[in-house]
Parts: sequence; structure tokens; C-alpha cells
Amino acid sequence: MRIALLLRGVNVGGVTVRSADLKALLEGAGLDEVVTVLASGNAVVTATDASAAARAAEVALEARYGRRIRVLGIAIDDLERVIADYPHGEDDEHTPYVVFELEPGIAAELAALEPGEGEAVAAGDGVVHWSNPKGTTLSSAFGKALERRARDRVTTRNLRTLRRVVEVA
Repeated sequence: MRIALLLRGVNVGGVTVRSADLKALLEGAGLDEVVTVLASGNAVVTATDASAAARAAEVALEARYGRRIRVLGIAIDDLERVIADYPHGEDDEHTPYVVFELEPGIAAELAALEPGEGEAVAAGDGVVHWSNPKGTTLSSAFGKALERRARDRVTTRNLRTLRRVVEVA
């Protein structure tokens, strides 16, 4: 089955994982038909189990970079449902995000937070759908709470990036 691997905290001020290196690393970890997506720590692979693929990627990444890099593995079919379930409107004034939990229960905890002005937050199955005014991702009320409460326990993607991941799958 086709599986998306979403790396947490790479190419955003942490460790830089170049697409060609990520592809070679994942192939070396025994994952098949590896395609990297954009330069933001995303890949699509063929494997029999999403969790096992994510674990294999984490082991290979830690061996190469000397630190733990968390990876979410999600079947493309499930990712398509997450995208389809995005409940907020999309417009030029807001950025659409999906926050994926890396630890069970954190999405529900985050979805219970009060969003700031112009933001919208809704719970999904293991995710939080978040819309915020453009340019306020790090300074918004939810963005700040996300950093404080869940920094290493989630990985966040722009909805447009997720659509691109599905396209290459």
C-alpha cells in the first residue's frame, strides 16, 4: 500500500534533510517506491504497514543524523479522508493546516483550546484542522499554544502540501 511519511521538525531551523538524501535513506531502510515531496520532510513509500514504515524511517534517520526525528506514517487512503474532512473554508486570507498527533490524545487536548481571533480549530480523528490568518502561524493564540503544549508531540502540514503528497502517491 502507498504510505505517506511526514517527518517532524526538519528543514525548519532544525536538521536539514535533503530530498535526495531522504530518498536514499528510506530505500536503504527497506522501503519501496520512494518518492520525496517538496523540500519539507515528506515522502511516499510502498510498504505493508504505516506504523512499521514510520519506525523504519525513524531508525534510519537517527542513525544518519544522530538524533531522533519523529515520523508519522499514514496510508494515502486515510490521508485523503483527512483532507476531505477539512471543515474550514479556504480563502486567500487564511492558511489551512492539519496538525497530526504523534502521541494518542494530544489532538483532542489541542482541539479543546480556545482559538484566537480569526482562527478556527476542529477535531478530527487523530488530527486537528486549523485555519489561521495568513502570516500569524507562530504568533497566533493557537500557534503559541501548539508550541507550548505539543511541540514534539505533533507534526503540522499545510493542507496544500498534503494535497501534493496525495498527488504524487
